[in-house]
Amino acid sequence: MDSTRGDSSNDERRISMDANNSKDKKSYHRHTNHQIYRLEAYFKECPHPDELQRRQLGEELNLTPKQIKFWFQNKRTQAKTHNEKADNAILRAENMKIRRENEAMEDALKNVVCPPCGGRGPGREEQLRHLQKLRAQNAFLKEKYEILSNYVNQHEGDSMPNVDALPYHHGPSTYASTSNHRPALYGSSSNRLPESSSLSRGPYTRGNINSPPQPRKSLLEQHFQPLSQLEKFAMFETAEKAVAEVKSLIQMEESMWKKSSIDDRLVIDPVLYEKCFTKINTNGRPESSKEVVVVQMDANNLIDMFLNAEKWARLFPTIVSEAKTIHVLDSIDHRGQTFSRVIFEELHILSPLVPPREFVILRTCQQMEENVWMIADVSCHLPNIEFEFASPICTKRPSGVLIQALPHGLSKVTWIEHVVVNDNKVRPHKLYRDLLYGGFGYGARRWTVTLERMCERLFLSASVPDFLNNDNPGVVQTIEGKRSVMQLGERMLRNFAWIMKMSDKQDFSQHSETNNSGVRVSVRINNEAGQPPGLIVCAGTSLSLPLPPIQVYDFLKDLEVRHQWDVLCHGNPATEAARFVTGSDEKNTVTFLQPSIVGDDGSKLMILQDSFKDALGGMVVYAPMDLNIAYAAISGEVVPNTIPILPSGFIISRDGRPSEGEIEGGSSTLLTVAFQILVSGPSYSPDMNLEVSATTVNTLISSTVQRIKAMLNCQ
Repeated sequence: MDSTRGDSSNDERRISMDANNSKDKKSYHRHTNHQIYRLEAYFKECPHPDELQRRQLGEELNLTPKQIKFWFQNKRTQAKTHNEKADNAILRAENMKIRRENEAMEDALKNVVCPPCGGRGPGREEQLRHLQKLRAQNAFLKEKYEILSNYVNQHEGDSMPNVDALPYHHGPSTYASTSNHRPALYGSSSNRLPESSSLSRGPYTRGNINSPPQPRKSLLEQHFQPLSQLEKFAMFETAEKAVAEVKSLIQMEESMWKKSSIDDRLVIDPVLYEKCFTKINTNGRPESSKEVVVVQMDANNLIDMFLNAEKWARLFPTIVSEAKTIHVLDSIDHRGQTFSRVIFEELHILSPLVPPREFVILRTCQQMEENVWMIADVSCHLPNIEFEFASPICTKRPSGVLIQALPHGLSKVTWIEHVVVNDNKVRPHKLYRDLLYGGFGYGARRWTVTLERMCERLFLSASVPDFLNNDNPGVVQTIEGKRSVMQLGERMLRNFAWIMKMSDKQDFSQHSETNNSGVRVSVRINNEAGQPPGLIVCAGTSLSLPLPPIQVYDFLKDLEVRHQWDVLCHGNPATEAARFVTGSDEKNTVTFLQPSIVGDDGSKLMILQDSFKDALGGMVVYAPMDLNIAYAAISGEVVPNTIPILPSGFIISRDGRPSEGEIEGGSSTLLTVAFQILVSGPSYSPDMNLEVSATTVNTLISSTVQRIKAMLNCQ
C-alpha cells in the first residue's frame, strides 16, 4: 500500500508540473493562407495602417487589432532587413569596383611618362604643388568674374571698364547698401512691420546673406552632357518599350487592374505585373493608379503642352515646381513620327514638411490611330551624371496618358501613374503619411483633377468673349481687363506653389513649434521679374484640423470674418471690388478685395486673391497691391507679367484617410499656411541679421493659425 500510495503521489506531482508548464507556454496562432494573402496585399499599399484601418482589417479577417499590429510590425522588420541586405550587397559590389579602379589608377600613375620628353612623370609632391597653383589661379579668376558681374549689374549700358582697375570687394558687398530697411509685409510698399522689427546690423553666422546659390538650370546644363549616337539608339529602344507597356496596361482593363485594399482606386496587381513585364529588381514601395477624365481642351493643344516643359509646368502649377527639357530626340520610321524628350521634372506636395520628388524621364509621343495619341514616361539613366539624380528617391516605371480627340474641342484622357518609392531614404512626415501611402499625393487622380480644373480655367481666360452671368465685374469695365486679372491670379498661384518647396531653408534657433509640425523658414534673393527684387523671407507650417476641407475653404473665403484673422485688413472689413469665376464651380474665383484702410504712407491697397477647390482640397492665395498699380493692370495700361507680386496664403488638402459617410473630401484637413515678407530691396547688406525678420514672420504665422483655430473651434 505504501508503494501504491507513493506511485500515486508521484503521478499527481507529474500531472501538476505538466499543467503548470502548459500554462507557461504561449499559445501561437498560425494565420490562414487567405489571411496572409490579404495582409500581404494591404501591406504593399499601406505599410503603416492606423488604428481605424487595423480595426477594419481585423474585422474582415477575424483577427484582433493587436494581431494586425504585431503582424505589420514583424513584416516591416522583415522588409527592412531584406532591403538592407540587398543594399549592402550592392554597396559591397560598388566598393569592390571602386577599389579595383583605384588600384588600376595607382598602377597607371606609377608608370606615367612625360609626353614632351618621354621621361618619368612628375612625383606626388610636384603634382600637389601644381594642383595648388591651379586652385589659386581659379580663385583669382573667380574673383575677377564676380567683380565684373557686379560692375555690369550696377552700370548696365556703360562702356566696359578695365577689370584690374575696379575696386576689390568680397561677394555681394560690392552692391550692398549701407542703410537699414524695414521688411515689407507680404511685399507691400504700404505695409511695414513695426519699428521693433527693424533689422539689426552686425555679424551673424547662421542667418547672414551669402552669395545666391547657383541656379538649378545651370546645374542641369553642367551635368547632362550631349548624347552619343549609341546612347540615342538606346533611348529610342527604351521609349518604344515604354509606349508598348503603357498601351498594354491600358488594354488589360480587367486582368491587370484591381480595386485598392484601402479605397476604390484602381491599382496594378503587382503579382500579375511581374509576370507580364520583365523588370530590373527595384526595392521600394510601388504606387500605381489609373483615372479617366474628359477635359475642355483640344487634343493637339494638350499634346503640345505635354511636350513643352514650360507649358507642362504651367498646366500643373500645383504639382510641377520645375521642369526643363534636357534632350530632344525625334525620329521618323514606318510607324510615323515619334516625339521624344528627356525631361527633368521636380514634383511636390504643397507643404514645407514634404521634400519634392525629382525625376529624369524619357517622354515619348506616338500616334496610335486617327485622333488617338499615346504619351509615355519612364525614368532614364543618363551618362556622366555626378548629380543627386544618380541615386533617386523615386523611379518612374512606364506611365503615361492616352489622349483621344472628341468633338467640340474636348479630349478624353486616360492617365496611368506607376512609381516605385524608396521610403528608406526619406521617411514621410507623419502628417502626410496617409496622403502619400494612400496614393492621393502623386496619384493619377491628383493629375486628372488638376488637369480638368486648369483646362477649364485656360478656356475661360482665353476663349470666352464676354462676362459670365455669375461674374461681378465691379471696377473692371472691359473683357481685356478681366483677362488681365485672371492672368495675374494664375501667375500668383504659380509663384505661391513654387515657393512651397522652400529649398533654401535656414536654421533659426528661436522658432517655436506650431501644432507639433514647426515653422520652416526660407531666405532667397530675388532677381526675377514678376516678384519684388531684393531679399525675401518666406515661412510656412502645416497642421491638421478635424474639419472637412470644404468647411475650411468656405471659412477662409468668408469676407464677413476675414478681418478677424488677416493682418492686411487691420481689423476692418473688406469689400469685394471685382470677382470672376475661373471654372465650372462658382466657388473657384479670382477676386479683387478692397480693405477699408490706408497704408502707413497714405496709399490705398487692394488685395488680389485667387482661390479654388477640387476633390482633393483647394487653395486660397492673395497678395497686396497698390491701388494705382491695380487699376493700371485692370485698364490694360501695364502688362500683367511685369507687375511684382509677393503672394501668401493657404493650401487645403484632405488627409488621405478613407472618408466616413458622405462628407466631401473627407472628415479632416491638412492645412498649410505660408507668408512672405520683403526684408530689403535690391541693395541689401551681407551682414544683415535675419533672426529678427524670421522671428517676426514666424510670430505672424503662429498668431494667424491660433486665431483661425479659435474661430473654427479647433483648439
